[in-house]
Amino acid sequence: MTDPGVISILCVDDEPLVLEVIKKFFERESGFSIKTCTNGKDALELLNTLEFDAIIADYSLPDMDGINLLRDIRGRGFSALFIIITGKHRAQVAIEALNNGADYYVQKGGGIVQDIPKLAEFISAGVRKIRANRALFESEKTYRSIIENHSDLLCRFSLPGELRFVNNSFTDFIGKQKNECIGTNFFLMIPQEEHLRIQELLRNLSPIKPGILIEHEIRKSDRTYPILQWNYRAIFDPGGETTEYQAAGREVIGVVQVFETLSPKNEKYALSIPQTVTDIEESADDWKEFTKNIDALEDPVFAINKAGVIIAWNKAMEQLTGFAAKKMMHKGNREYAIPFYAEPRPMLVDYIVMSDDKNKSVKFSGIKQTGNTFAGEMENVKIRGKPMYLWGKGTALHDENGVLIAAVETITVVEKEQAIITPGDSGKEIYIGGISSPTLKVTGESLRGMGTGVISSSVRGYGIYATNRRLFVIQNPDFDLSKPKGIRYEPFGLDDLFGTKATIDNRPRTIETIEKLMIYEISKEDLKTIELMNPRLLPGFLTLYNKEGESFRMFIDHKTAFSQIEHLIKSFYPEILQLE
Repeated sequence: MTDPGVISILCVDDEPLVLEVIKKFFERESGFSIKTCTNGKDALELLNTLEFDAIIADYSLPDMDGINLLRDIRGRGFSALFIIITGKHRAQVAIEALNNGADYYVQKGGGIVQDIPKLAEFISAGVRKIRANRALFESEKTYRSIIENHSDLLCRFSLPGELRFVNNSFTDFIGKQKNECIGTNFFLMIPQEEHLRIQELLRNLSPIKPGILIEHEIRKSDRTYPILQWNYRAIFDPGGETTEYQAAGREVIGVVQVFETLSPKNEKYALSIPQTVTDIEESADDWKEFTKNIDALEDPVFAINKAGVIIAWNKAMEQLTGFAAKKMMHKGNREYAIPFYAEPRPMLVDYIVMSDDKNKSVKFSGIKQTGNTFAGEMENVKIRGKPMYLWGKGTALHDENGVLIAAVETITVVEKEQAIITPGDSGKEIYIGGISSPTLKVTGESLRGMGTGVISSSVRGYGIYATNRRLFVIQNPDFDLSKPKGIRYEPFGLDDLFGTKATIDNRPRTIETIEKLMIYEISKEDLKTIELMNPRLLPGFLTLYNKEGESFRMFIDHKTAFSQIEHLIKSFYPEILQLE
């Protein structure tokens, strides 16, 4: 089993029929090799001499259960995919298996042939990922070796300046050992009159312009101060906040340091002029590329600069508003608001471009900020004469010095119905959308009659779907593992079982299918309030209140599912939605 292109499998099961079916399938498939045995002892003996990419083991073996086999294998340091197969319908088996290092949990039943291809797909994907991670690890080892021996002086340090990494060239040049450098302050190695200026330049780095080239002195252990050319780069977290800096220094022979002979004003001029010329050229290309990227987006998007002038208006905005980009570009005075409000007025982008201004002339309410993303409240507007609900999300753009230069806003709209559809209305009922997930659960505090007493199960998942007239809660059979259907394969990771990762099914369904699966429905005219609570430390929930004061509640264990349900409800009946 040395061919790197072949996935090697060991299957352990004491049922001859199951073993034979699995063995014949993988023998027919190209790219797989398989060995089988009927007990744990034989499996461990095979592992002493052979290497396998994946191990499929029955939970109930004659000499040990699959969990003990798993513990032994993981204890030996084997990292192969491990898949537990069992006929037991207990979530505890899945939890115990995954807690001990299993990768998947498979439900075994009668007709297994049709479901084995799904298992093969998961094994192929998992092995590819393991091999890619292994190759990445080897690549990182090689990369680190190159970095350690690079001719440039390489280092990485925190925002206050604490050194976290230095390479061999750095320590050789400075004249100190690594353990003498790590933990010391990088900025204190720079002359005092310079390091404050350099710290300020680094603070101005941003995701738009993350790097800067600076020439300055650095102190060696012999107390000399040679001039080096330093290429600084900021490292950012997913929210765009700087977490640390890295620098690459190179000695510059024959460079005359001019900073000391220049006045502060002339020093700033000397530093900024060459950089500004480059930035102007790059800026034109950057804006051209920026506009091109925005134009390709499916969502309506526009952008304004710091002065409030429109610098981007994509095709989706043209289609939504009927206002052509060539007529909107370069306009100011808040004319971007006219397609939505029929008059110039502040929008979310105005709040963003004024976010650093302590003397804001316009008051905003309901703006929420997460990192560099801003979200506005839902608003009533008219677009092309049609009533709509509008809400926007936006972000700020900064230049290389961290100065805010522009704001981008993405528009989401839902058409507002002029009147509620009644049961006698002859208009066609139209499917809007919906999702199902194991992280959606129905509780007993439901309306009298349908849905009463339905208690969530760890092997069941529910769904919520909407038409233009009705809202449905269904039990999704795709997430009901209490009914054996051959090998019913579900990736029961711990994150799924405990609600930290959602398995979501948002495939379109016919109204007839929804009606067959529903455990609860309510028409739009019977609804009084829809309440949504965001999952934080505790599960979130969706509560439907009818006009008679009765309620139906669904719990939501995952934020991804919550956000999709929020969008669904906003599309269905935003007028009565209450978000908490």
